[in-house]
Amino acid sequence: MSFYIKRKLKSMRKSIAKKFLDKKNRRSNIFDIGKVKSILFFRNDDKIGDMVVSTLIFREIKKYYPNIKIIVLCGKNNAEILKYNRNVDEIYTTRDSFLKDLSIYVSLRKQRISLGIDFYTFGHCFISLLILRIVNVSTLVGFYKDSYNIYDLSINKDFFNEHISKRYEHVLKILGIDNPNLDYDIFTSSKEDSIAIELLKKSNSKYNIVLNPFAASKHRSFSFDKLQSLVSILEKQINCSVFIINYKNNNNLLTLKNDKTFICRVDSVLKSASLIKYADAVITPDTSIVHIAAAFNKKTVAFYLDYSKVSEKINVIWAPNNKNAISISVDAKDGLKSDIKNISNLCILDAVKKLL
Repeated sequence: MSFYIKRKLKSMRKSIAKKFLDKKNRRSNIFDIGKVKSILFFRNDDKIGDMVVSTLIFREIKKYYPNIKIIVLCGKNNAEILKYNRNVDEIYTTRDSFLKDLSIYVSLRKQRISLGIDFYTFGHCFISLLILRIVNVSTLVGFYKDSYNIYDLSINKDFFNEHISKRYEHVLKILGIDNPNLDYDIFTSSKEDSIAIELLKKSNSKYNIVLNPFAASKHRSFSFDKLQSLVSILEKQINCSVFIINYKNNNNLLTLKNDKTFICRVDSVLKSASLIKYADAVITPDTSIVHIAAAFNKKTVAFYLDYSKVSEKINVIWAPNNKNAISISVDAKDGLKSDIKNISNLCILDAVKKLL
């Protein structure tokens, strides 16, 4: 099936969903924050980095409106970020199956939730619109949803050249909260912390550096050869031990293990968060790790594709938001060169040296 036909079918499905599930008339009245008893955040996109950023809005709302119940609808991966978050009252975790999750949506509907906030910026498919109709919050706020009447308020400001936290700041302003703190929160338990501390005790070096070699895109992930070369350079040029996060249980990484390089088999987000919490610096191409490091104000070298020549500047939107971070970019429109493999390891070394 050609790309054109697939795109046409996708567009048709969205049109059909909108026709049958979108409300016919948008409410004209704007909500009164004084009457809001509960807020539901739709974070069932299951993106970890987005959830880390979301923690700022949970905290600021709780600070100013402690009696408002904060409810979050999550995916199974990003739910872990909220495991110990004291600013969230209820967490509902979906399981990637509408039928299995139907009872969750019905339970949320029964709560008669005052306000729903959806940060999803794209058009809706049939299932996502159906979920919104079932949950049926009293007032629904979204981004770039002018064409959907199910949203009572659509925020249409151009945020495509601003950091993602500015969208949250804008929502907080709508809720009557000015000059909010835009720092993120990551809460870990003594269990995760103990594991991280014991692991870092294996180091006899001056500095402990956490290195996460993988990202969602292969163009932002380290090849094995690049990773091997970088680790070797770091070991020789800096008095450091390198702790490589191994999410995918990649056996190739075990060949890098020595008395200064440790391969950390991490099976949860919070375990990696604790490791970052107690390390001296982080090197990562993955934005979820970038944001976790920012939550701890950790010295960070982050890698991005450079989207400065296009309208939606991804590298700006998902920048570290961390004064202790250095970002290194490669042009996203430069063909085969659009890959972090083309960033010199000596350039990375200089950035680490500058931070330490």
